[in-house]
Amino acid sequence: MARNGIGNDDSQGLEAAMDAAQDLAGMVEGAGGMDLEEVLRAGPDDNADSTLRRYDFYRPHNISRTFEHNLQAVADGFAKTGSIDFTSLLRMSVQIDYKGLRQCTFGEYVQDLPNPTCVSLVTLPPLKGYALCHVDLGLGFVFMKKLMGGIPDAEDSVREFTEIERGIVAGMIERFLDIFRRSANKLVKLEPAFSSLENNANYLSGINDGESLIIMKFQIRMDTVEGPVHLAIPQSAFGPVRDIFDPRDAIEMRTAPELRDDRRKILDMVRATSSELVVVLGEIETNLEEVMKLAPGDVLHLPQAVNGPLKVRIEGQNAWLGEAGRLGQKRAVKLIQQLTKE
Repeated sequence: MARNGIGNDDSQGLEAAMDAAQDLAGMVEGAGGMDLEEVLRAGPDDNADSTLRRYDFYRPHNISRTFEHNLQAVADGFAKTGSIDFTSLLRMSVQIDYKGLRQCTFGEYVQDLPNPTCVSLVTLPPLKGYALCHVDLGLGFVFMKKLMGGIPDAEDSVREFTEIERGIVAGMIERFLDIFRRSANKLVKLEPAFSSLENNANYLSGINDGESLIIMKFQIRMDTVEGPVHLAIPQSAFGPVRDIFDPRDAIEMRTAPELRDDRRKILDMVRATSSELVVVLGEIETNLEEVMKLAPGDVLHLPQAVNGPLKVRIEGQNAWLGEAGRLGQKRAVKLIQQLTKE
């Protein structure tokens, strides 16, 4: 027997479904302690995981696989050559490991740097503008200790450099740059140069805050001490050598019949375009008074020899040299030398 148009079986099935839905809602509420309305009202910062990095779709950072592969080849060469070079210089085991690439803006990178720090502005011609070379401040003090014959122990506290220390660290940065030059030599001939050294990253200038940086990360181990070294290069700096680091062959998307049709249309357009072509037999400069005195029968003395080449002008520009002659019953000019290819 049916009641209100719903059978007993349908009614029991509906009640069972409602009970299951309530049980499921209770499980979710017990697990998360938040209902649907609270989820909808939640802001973007609520319950955010501090380990996650925000992605700004208005400022995406990406490079091609080829670009990344070439940068990695340079970085691997830097790590290998640098390990040998600094081991020989300091007479102790020095290991440089490449830790990969990172991309962020200049403003974000400076904000993450400690204070005080050790960061230098450098130039890498033919790359444009400035780049950054950041060396861990504690690592810099250990480096100076070893150079001056001391024991390479870690610093208990860090501070800003003195003038003498700044000169020593500047020499270390220049050595890093020379190693980087050698490691990039197979791709491009760099001429790196040290510009300035700062212990306060907020004093850095020459790069816009929104400029996208490509950061090559390294880790240096000196005996029991280790620290990071970064080489941060603006992505726009690679403009003059972009085709070397990121060669991209143009892919022709048109079919062969479409290409032939396009060439035919261009040729038809060129044939239908009118241009002024003038052959100059000779020319002289004179004033208006002499022109007003001219009369039929006067002879004009031209500086042009009778058998000399004639100038052929296209749209007022000297384009060819030619020889006067005849073709059939008509006068003609034979082109003998092109003056311009434009």
